[in-house]
Amino acid sequence: MAAPAPLDIAGETICKFPVRFAEELRARGPLFRDEAMGFWVVTRHELAKQLFMHEDFHMSPKFSGTYSSDVFAEKYPTCKKFRDDNPFTDDVRHPMIRKLLVKAFSPSALKRIEAQIAAAIDAITRPLLTQPGVVDVAQQIADLIPYAAISAIMGVDRLLQNRDEFLHHAKIMARMIDPTLSPQEREEMEHSAVFMLRELQSLVQKARQQPGEDLISDFLKAADDIGGLSDDDIMYSLMALITTGSTATAFTLTLVVHTFLTQHEQREWLRQHPEQIDQAVEELVRFAHGAKFAYRFALRDTTLAGQPVKRGDTVLISFAAISNDPAVFEQPERCDFTRNNKDALSFGHGIHYCVGAHVARTEVRFLLKAFLDYAPDARVLEDGIQWNLFNFLNREISCLPVATGH
Repeated sequence: MAAPAPLDIAGETICKFPVRFAEELRARGPLFRDEAMGFWVVTRHELAKQLFMHEDFHMSPKFSGTYSSDVFAEKYPTCKKFRDDNPFTDDVRHPMIRKLLVKAFSPSALKRIEAQIAAAIDAITRPLLTQPGVVDVAQQIADLIPYAAISAIMGVDRLLQNRDEFLHHAKIMARMIDPTLSPQEREEMEHSAVFMLRELQSLVQKARQQPGEDLISDFLKAADDIGGLSDDDIMYSLMALITTGSTATAFTLTLVVHTFLTQHEQREWLRQHPEQIDQAVEELVRFAHGAKFAYRFALRDTTLAGQPVKRGDTVLISFAAISNDPAVFEQPERCDFTRNNKDALSFGHGIHYCVGAHVARTEVRFLLKAFLDYAPDARVLEDGIQWNLFNFLNREISCLPVATGH
């Protein structure tokens, strides 16, 4: 019997036709090994849910067999610090960070953060969407929003003079976990890591000296109240939030707009039911997911779904597969704003549920509102869409031309 074809993670199907891609994956079983990549792939919602919580697997790349710590430390010492000192992936500090987040993300702080994100998105979208013409949503809107949001909610605008340079290097660092990076790209990332380490230390120090209405100040106050966390813990937590919640969010925002503007019945339904926008956001995040995979690394030799997984093995959780699993979602190929998505794993599950989920949802919500308010008749110019098929981590529309309808 012939071996199955290698998984095409840089082809059209995974990017343009994720439901078809999910069907191809499920045909190989709940868990299979792609020998060409050397990775395991999870294709079922329930198995993914278990893996997110499995004690034999960890989310930190430092447990990957791809790079030994010694080699990584020699070539990319500052990147290694960001990778290995991330308190979200540290079993001792992570519970304390979770406690800090609960305290820092108070109802009043969340209300302020939503207002800051709304203002940042409005400043980007209003000039573009209220005028006749064509807008590239990918480059002119979605690519800017996560970084504008970071600047606003973290106080970068208030505390740093070199905001643009900071965000440039933050964008480079967002690819830190990409295993396809070339040695040259990793050297460039190491340069950015050195810059970000210095600037984040400065940000934390300035926020401590000049506390204000921003997330860093909230973190510092919460850490002082809780005890046991250093300013370095805060700094590495901020880096983790930046790297996991910026570039991937930009790709998701582009896909969300594409879906929203091309699902005409659902778009009209939301116009008639604007109070249901949060429900629409949940379905759009499921249907138009930006990430291709989540990663877990085996801490020890173990067995998963009856398969022998070796220590250091990488296990990929396919978002296409788990977000379109018919065992959980009826007619998953349909975008349905009335769908109950309580079981969706769009932001993970359990103790490592995405800490930036509220921010990401807020960005999607206010971007949808901008199109509803400023460009209700906007339409996608399908012939001008361009896909980046070689993005290992994310489904990426690199150019999304939209006529504003004015």
